[in-house]
Amino acid sequence: MSLFILLPAYNEQQSISPLFRRFQTLQSLCDIDIKLILVDDGSTDTTAQTSLDESHSLGISLRLVQHSQNAGLGQAIKTGLTTFLEVSQEGDFVATMDCDNTQPPELLIKMYNLIVAGSCDIAIASRYKKGSRVIGLSTFRMLMSYGVSWLFRIMAPISGVKDYTCGYRIYNRSLLVNLFEYYRDNLFTEKGFACMIDLLLKTKLFNPQVTEVPMVLRYDQKPTASKMKVLKTIVQTLKILSKNIWFSQTSNNSFKVYKNHQPLKIPVEAAARH
Repeated sequence: MSLFILLPAYNEQQSISPLFRRFQTLQSLCDIDIKLILVDDGSTDTTAQTSLDESHSLGISLRLVQHSQNAGLGQAIKTGLTTFLEVSQEGDFVATMDCDNTQPPELLIKMYNLIVAGSCDIAIASRYKKGSRVIGLSTFRMLMSYGVSWLFRIMAPISGVKDYTCGYRIYNRSLLVNLFEYYRDNLFTEKGFACMIDLLLKTKLFNPQVTEVPMVLRYDQKPTASKMKVLKTIVQTLKILSKNIWFSQTSNNSFKVYKNHQPLKIPVEAAARH
């Protein structure tokens, strides 16, 4: 049983070394078989080579997948999860997290233990659980995130979820297989940061068991400026919410048909592998 860690990266060469050292420490502290999948989403710096050099130097298992040009977070997550399904086996898990060293890899131990012990489908590192903190983020961004959290809790509730926008999560492999088989080409329709909300909402059909753990988010450790386009993300988020409400009202019949589906063979992503 392995824990794969998916790292979507775009021009993150400065973050790779300190982040990978934390993964090396994490590996020494636990008996979890940790394997990294880094998707270099068309970086123009040395993200790819730095990740290869650091993984080799530190003795970390790494699978590097490269996009020839920047395709956005949604496609990077799609490529990474497709790669995970190709190389993993039943009983494995995958964590998605940022590659900018703002999210603590050490939290993976607690998240992993909870999802295994509780037979959960998703474990989320939450900014809204008691004991969580956010350091170095602007007041506007914090208020926006908090408002989105309450909006989705009211309009599109998922049991056990308070943090809908944080992409730091662990998924059970079997849930991902169901998602790919049911949604197929429609699983990843959002290119930007809103893709993580969209992916979480699409799990609702399968009534996932979700657990959250408090996280200390360190934006003060981020070496580069945020790549999020705030206004565009707000618009995308509201569109996703309206789409989800409509889909929830029309999906029952198609989901009944899905129960008699033929299993989907996960396609090999057209990306260079190292």
